Amino acid sequence: MKQFLPDFTPHATQRLIKKNAILIYQGEVPRQAYILLSGVVKVYRLDKFGNEQIVNFHVAGDVFPSTWIFGKTTSALFYYESMEETKILTIERARFLDIANNSAPIHQYLFDMFVNNYTSLLLQTNALEQSRATEKIAMMLYYLLFRFGDQEKPGEYSIHFKLTHTTLGNLVGLTRETTNVELTKLRKRGIVEYENSCFTIHRQALEKFIGSENFTDIQLAH
Repeated sequence: MKQFLPDFTPHATQRLIKKNAILIYQGEVPRQAYILLSGVVKVYRLDKFGNEQIVNFHVAGDVFPSTWIFGKTTSALFYYESMEETKILTIERARFLDIANNSAPIHQYLFDMFVNNYTSLLLQTNALEQSRATEKIAMMLYYLLFRFGDQEKPGEYSIHFKLTHTTLGNLVGLTRETTNVELTKLRKRGIVEYENSCFTIHRQALEKFIGSENFTDIQLAH
């Protein structure tokens, strides 16, 4: 999205959002479209008991809330909350759509973005379908690797945003305590390392553990 910002900037407002600020509330009718410039936004819902259920993360270059922007819903389906200090552009939906629809490169970028999100969410769904806690977390790490991982060394991928055990547990529907135990097992297998909420995933060890030969040719852009 960075290369297309000059198309949007004259019609948009840049904002700096503090950590843990809610940008959009579930059920709210958004007033503008959001383009994420930096930082991470957590997407989640609250169940009837007030438990957080994370459905996605947005990173730099993402546009949201997409279902509202493209007219599939009249309000936001989820909460959108900054996980760290975040920069965004806000722009009127009609203006955003007008610019996007009249630029083939932007239209292609958005198409690729949604295909990437769709593909990675299939991995996330597969993780949630696992019956055992260890496999749930292992497959969710695979989702995080493809969607957000940057290869620092051959086969070694880092997730460059703070991912606490509580957040990971909410992502897979497990308690923090269970997540702690299962992550310790995976660390002992050489699959994952973590320090100060920063995760490093060893792809080969992870793929050997989950038997993911059917997924190894997935190519996702960041």
